[in-house]
Amino acid sequence: MSVPRVFIVLLTYNSKREAQCCLRSLQRLAYPNYRIIVVDNGSSDGTEAMLRNEFASLVTIQTGENLGYTGGNNRGINYALSQNADYVLVLNPDTVLVNPHFIDEMVAHMETHPEVGIAGPRVFGPETGSVQNTVLFTPGLWRNIVHWVRYRINPHFAHLSGDRIMDAEVLNGVCILIRASCLRQIGLFDPNIFMYIEDVDMDHRAHRHGWRVRYLPVDSVVHQRRSGDCHSTSLVNFLLKRNTVYYLHKAGRSLEAWSYAVISLAMIAIHILWPFRRSGVVPELCFLGRLWAAYRQIFKGIPYGQSFGPPYA
Repeated sequence: MSVPRVFIVLLTYNSKREAQCCLRSLQRLAYPNYRIIVVDNGSSDGTEAMLRNEFASLVTIQTGENLGYTGGNNRGINYALSQNADYVLVLNPDTVLVNPHFIDEMVAHMETHPEVGIAGPRVFGPETGSVQNTVLFTPGLWRNIVHWVRYRINPHFAHLSGDRIMDAEVLNGVCILIRASCLRQIGLFDPNIFMYIEDVDMDHRAHRHGWRVRYLPVDSVVHQRRSGDCHSTSLVNFLLKRNTVYYLHKAGRSLEAWSYAVISLAMIAIHILWPFRRSGVVPELCFLGRLWAAYRQIFKGIPYGQSFGPPYA
């Protein structure tokens, strides 16, 4: 029997050291039929030169600009599909292989379970022995409120990445294996999202088309994730809020999208106007204005790429 073709898509953006460590570790993979595609989003830290010097045999795609997680990965996925891939493994560059056989184990499961369109393995955190929770919930206004309360009662209530196979609403995109036929049916990552919540959107589309999204307790990689910049006026915070509203509206949950938008804007406004504030007001006012403009575009139905442009801070 022929071994399914797996294409590994690794997206880099000013992550030279992390990508180098990841690619070196992937040389230990035991799977007999894979190819690695490195997509560079216009890095300025010498990533491209490193790839040419040390990994010249790999397929490298240079986008020439930062297309975000969605746009960059889509370039690699499109290439994989054009080369008749059976599966595409989307992998973060800040990961290091710990189980050379994890692709073999995941492909074996998906070959015997044709209803599974997207699968995610067990991913370890940078702390020794820790497991990153990659089984997530679909975001929503009321669910976010309930989970906020539950989390303060039991911080571990939603940690679902355990020792048993389970179907998931959403899988974190740090390491996911996607069936090519699933991608051809549901489409790639939504480029309007840029990054954050893109996994929610893709998994939602997979569910709508009857595919299962499944967590597999297969050891895979260590995710050397860095602390995100999540302060009140950060790009991360902006994208999480904007893309949550975009996803809810796109999924037909318009009332919830409107409610989430209004409440998030109100909370920022209250924070700005809180008595005795002495600093940080101007950046927060700018953040509030940018978020309001983004929400308006969502509800008017104007794609970001048409007039809003890349969501740089």
